[in-house]
Amino acid sequence: MNITGACHCGRITFTASVDPAAVSICHCTDCQTLSGAPWRASVACAAADFAVAGEPKVTIKVADSGARRV
Repeated sequence: MNITGACHCGRITFTASVDPAAVSICHCTDCQTLSGAPWRASVACAAADFAVAGEPKVTIKVADSGARRV
């Protein structure tokens, strides 16, 4: 099965060929934190079946303390 996706701004896109039978769902607290949901679904694929396109945008976030991070 071919899948496509993108980051929030759409600047980075990806395509992959995956086996739908290889989809897994995890309920650990790390996956709950990362997804903001009670579970996170993922599927592994070979590097040869995965392609990324686009240039990341650099943003600077400023914390309440004034500390900056890229």
